[in-house]
Amino acid sequence: MKADLDLRLLRVFSALVKAGSHTKAAAAMHVTQSAVSHGMKRLEAQLGCSLFYKKGKTAHLTPEGRMFYAQVLRILDSVDRAADSVSGRFSDSRGKLTVIFSASIAHLILASVLREFRESYPKISLVVRLEDSIHALKAVEEGDCDLAVAVEDRLPRTLKAHPLFQDQIEFVFSPIHSWASRRRFSAREMSREHFLLYQRNSATFRRTEDFFLRSGVRLSSYVEIPSFEIMKQLARLGIGIALMAPWVAARELEEGSLVRRPLPKFPVRRRWSAIHHARRELRQPERTFIGLCRMACESISAQAGSEENWSG
Repeated sequence: MKADLDLRLLRVFSALVKAGSHTKAAAAMHVTQSAVSHGMKRLEAQLGCSLFYKKGKTAHLTPEGRMFYAQVLRILDSVDRAADSVSGRFSDSRGKLTVIFSASIAHLILASVLREFRESYPKISLVVRLEDSIHALKAVEEGDCDLAVAVEDRLPRTLKAHPLFQDQIEFVFSPIHSWASRRRFSAREMSREHFLLYQRNSATFRRTEDFFLRSGVRLSSYVEIPSFEIMKQLARLGIGIALMAPWVAARELEEGSLVRRPLPKFPVRRRWSAIHHARRELRQPERTFIGLCRMACESISAQAGSEENWSG
């Protein structure tokens, strides 16, 4: 029979997952780093499995750790809701939560996040909208939605971000393109190509435009497209070179209908976050929603080769 799990150890475990390091988790919990280390060893001993593995200075969840974390989120949420219901302060069991997603990330994680959230909060109505990152941040700032899951771009002080993962924009194109047999491309060569760029009123367009300017590339031919799905279709047909994060085209890259190459000299990195207005505290359902988004993004983070586990 397993020993009863210490609720405080579960909170330390949750803090370590969010922080990504023993030092940051200790600061968040107002305990010593040694207390975090010993606490996690004790928890792993009780469970009979490893919850973390270290990569550099960062702590990453094992497969068993990911499964356990999903349950811990529910346990802590249930405990907090129970305590609030007794004190008469909990008002989140009903109501509405409005969230704006960027379309590309919504296609990948929204279904799993909604399924888990629905199990925890069956009485909360969830309104989901799809907007590009710039419009999503504006909606949060103006109080038109509760949360936005989007690229953190030029964030004003009125907004607060809870980072989810980091990715990088690359060249994505047909395997029959002349670039497929090469690894490096000069500014002159890039200036001759036809590019497929995500729509102008987006954070991604800003980042790619800055890349071309810094590289000394004067675009002679390009088209702005409001959908990454359409960009992939055109790239597969050899109509142009798309600029996008590889995880958006993971299936096509795996099957070989598209190939990828890194941008030369000036990497274009993006940080995806869950964002809310800085002037208010998050409600428990919102914290749960962000935690579920973070878990759903783990596969993207691993694929993107991100070595940093962003804290929330």
